[in-house]
Amino acid sequence: MLVLPALAAIFVLLLCLKTSPSSFVEAQQDSLGRINVHELLQLVEPNLLSEDNNTNDFAPWSYKPICTRFIDSIGSKLCVYTSSTFGNYRGLSVFTTPEISRKIAASVSFRSPKSLADHALNVVESRWYTKPTPGKGLGMFAGDHIRPGERVTANTPILIAYTEGFLPKAEREEYLRIAVDQLPGPTKKSLLELSTLYDDREIPIQGIISGNAFDLQIDGNGHLAVFPEASRINHACSPNSQFRVDSSLLSHYVVAVRSIDKDEEITIAYSNPLEDHAQRQQHLKQSFDFTCRCLRCSQGQEADAALNEIAELQLILSDWTPSSEASIKKAEKLVKTYQDLGLEGYMDPAYCHAALMYNSVGSIRGAKKYIDLAIEANKLRLGPKLSDLGACDNMVDEFQSHWSWRRRKPV
Repeated sequence: MLVLPALAAIFVLLLCLKTSPSSFVEAQQDSLGRINVHELLQLVEPNLLSEDNNTNDFAPWSYKPICTRFIDSIGSKLCVYTSSTFGNYRGLSVFTTPEISRKIAASVSFRSPKSLADHALNVVESRWYTKPTPGKGLGMFAGDHIRPGERVTANTPILIAYTEGFLPKAEREEYLRIAVDQLPGPTKKSLLELSTLYDDREIPIQGIISGNAFDLQIDGNGHLAVFPEASRINHACSPNSQFRVDSSLLSHYVVAVRSIDKDEEITIAYSNPLEDHAQRQQHLKQSFDFTCRCLRCSQGQEADAALNEIAELQLILSDWTPSSEASIKKAEKLVKTYQDLGLEGYMDPAYCHAALMYNSVGSIRGAKKYIDLAIEANKLRLGPKLSDLGACDNMVDEFQSHWSWRRRKPV
């Protein structure tokens, strides 16, 4: 099972209300270890140096850091740091710069282990189990009914690696092997049991990272983080779950976006589900070397008609000129089209369009219904802290003073 290496949220969804009619921009990150396996293996002996330290106190790390040479392109060396006790003895290894390691060590996750418990991270869940799925390896399935908004997984990473492409792959592999070897036994085993994106016995850890890592931004620098639980979740273009990464707490969450029945497979999207069939298939093939055969993809280009309708409806609803064809009927149609495509995890822009439409004809009741749904969907996708809602900002409890109030005539 292959999980996309990316994202603080699969893609950054930008409201078309203040950007483009499509409403969405995909923010992809290149992954560590995305190396052409047909290249000749560079057999470079790594320069394994201990980080300078005049004391024997490496707290909160359990081992003395092992470092590369100084790398001019990043103005630093990279070192392996391991905590055997982090995450209630789950453990964590990090391959990063000394400066970033100090920021990680100063984070709330390290300073206050109680914060992980407060967020119910790394709790052994009985709500899911794994089993083989035809053509997809292991998959994750619901052990019981899961309601919309309920967490499926909530975990800290076990391996974090600086996103770089300047070290020879053999040298990079040596440091990553050290990072993995220093993990507690059960944690190391869980990582090594993950699938690999490509078959190269010389760089197995990079293969695992490439196929299972999520993007994690730390101090403005790209890293790839492996969360073995989430790595068991397969892809669908109409996923029943959404994931997000919290860099401040070093955590990853998967949340159900619609009702999931007992024994139903849990899915997330590895590619932008708002792209057309050809674009999605191209991305999945190039990045993960598989062809998607989910329900939407089985319909091929016929399913693209709904995406075109979404773009057209959003364009109409974004038109505030006197000749606009925007209407309540079109706003409701937009919401329904999202739902029919199984895109419940990406609906905050659609709900915002509907809230604006109702407010623009003086319907506080309709505007309140949809702004509440927009806020709920936004938090579901991006986390508890409400993000920018674009043109819908400041609408809650201020409907009549909002700029959209009675801007349109009822149709």
